[in-house]
Amino acid sequence: MKRFLEIIFIGLLFCSCTSKKTELVLLGTVHQPVQNFTPDSLYNILVNIKPDLILFEVDSSFFTKDFDFKKTWRSNENIATVKYMNNFDIDVRPYEFTGRNEYRIKIGSRPTDSKAFELLDSLYRNNQLNSLNNRIYQNFLEVNDTLNSFAYLGARAFNNSETDKTAEIRQKYHYKELLGIMSEYPIFSDTYYVKSDGDSINYFEGFKRASEFWDLRNHTMSRNILHFVREYQGKKIIVLNGYFHRYYLNSLIKPKEEELNFTIKEFYEY
Repeated sequence: MKRFLEIIFIGLLFCSCTSKKTELVLLGTVHQPVQNFTPDSLYNILVNIKPDLILFEVDSSFFTKDFDFKKTWRSNENIATVKYMNNFDIDVRPYEFTGRNEYRIKIGSRPTDSKAFELLDSLYRNNQLNSLNNRIYQNFLEVNDTLNSFAYLGARAFNNSETDKTAEIRQKYHYKELLGIMSEYPIFSDTYYVKSDGDSINYFEGFKRASEFWDLRNHTMSRNILHFVREYQGKKIIVLNGYFHRYYLNSLIKPKEEELNFTIKEFYEY
């Protein structure tokens, strides 16, 4: 009987250990040092949480086969992560859309999207938009300024549900509402950018492809994050992401919490 109870106890202990929930922190960041958010700010957050895995917003081309950085650069994330790697035993992995910038150039969304935006801004400032489109563009500028202002207020200011909602509204304006405005003015379809391969693409189509890529990129990043959730079961994972992405990643990842036995936490819960 005693032996039987010991077996039951060991079994229950084993089950409790293996069923430990993975903790996932979608840590919104600002890429360059600003007031109230610097590499030291981010490093201190990492030290406080003590993650088992850091997911970095680049693709595998930035890493060696042993997952060391091939080079360093002056971003908050890179400086803080390299410092953490030097002081603690930590796994760091990429989760970004592979060849993000090259892909955008290839499909013609870059730099055509920025050129289309500059043209739209010029129409607005020269009073060439109708009253409805003028108001839509003003709304975009207002929410854009609000969202950018959070960057200077510290990590709590851009890691919360209210800021996520502002980011969602801003991105909807940027990629949906502004595209709708462009569809009404022939100048966007009649103005072309010539790509390096000699092919050309009009400004409207370039901006449309940028809009589509925003969705594709976030879906790809989310799938890659969930891959690591499965691989690092029961561990603490920090996902470093520019805070404009947080709302989108949350919307795609949170519905999987129960199925994959993980919980999403904020950095200030530790």
